[in-house]
Amino acid sequence: MTTHAHYSIHYQALRLSHLQPGRRQRHFKGRLLLVHQGSGLVQLGRQSFPLASGEGAFLPADTLFAWHGFAGTRLSQVDFSPRLSQPGRAGRFQPSPLLAAIAGKLADWQDQPDWQGPYGRLCRALYDELPAQALLPFDALDPLMASMVAEPSGFALEPEQQEAFRHRFGCDADSWRRQATLLQLLRELPRSSDWEGLLARYGFASLPQFEQDCRHWLGAPCHPGAKTG
Repeated sequence: MTTHAHYSIHYQALRLSHLQPGRRQRHFKGRLLLVHQGSGLVQLGRQSFPLASGEGAFLPADTLFAWHGFAGTRLSQVDFSPRLSQPGRAGRFQPSPLLAAIAGKLADWQDQPDWQGPYGRLCRALYDELPAQALLPFDALDPLMASMVAEPSGFALEPEQQEAFRHRFGCDADSWRRQATLLQLLRELPRSSDWEGLLARYGFASLPQFEQDCRHWLGAPCHPGAKTG
């Protein structure tokens, strides 16, 4: 992960080797998410909405949300000071070619960041392009994403959809479902007094199987009752 803070714009290039559960919280800055590769979930209230490669989301200051990044995802995360004019509502969008190009350059930036030089000009150009993005409600979904929201651990694909899914979401459908299942389970686990029943409800035959999935996707063991994610 690289992070550079300059004045009113805080840019981060995130590269996730494992599933990264987020925590719901309110940020005092507006946040822009642009996915370059892979996918994740934006959690708003009780619902979580997929965000895939080539898509963006904007969350205004004081929005209660969580971002759950899936393994192998690359994204730009940009925070804007409340002193800067910015959209007043949350939404998803298809980035304009200019915004995508600017974010791609920042994500691949190798030189020393200089606010007075090309790096700073790119950050300011990205902010200047933000109002041109056509924000849609998070629930404005195509049929595939609607099925993923309805059944994140159980949606089905036709064989001919598999390759397009892998290209769009950065993994095969089974890997995506397993990560989504793990996120759902981890949110419920701290509140459950019957962890064996909870594991069984989410398709785990045993505690060792659950721990194996945790090590594989999270890179660390999980324990029933622990507050993970």
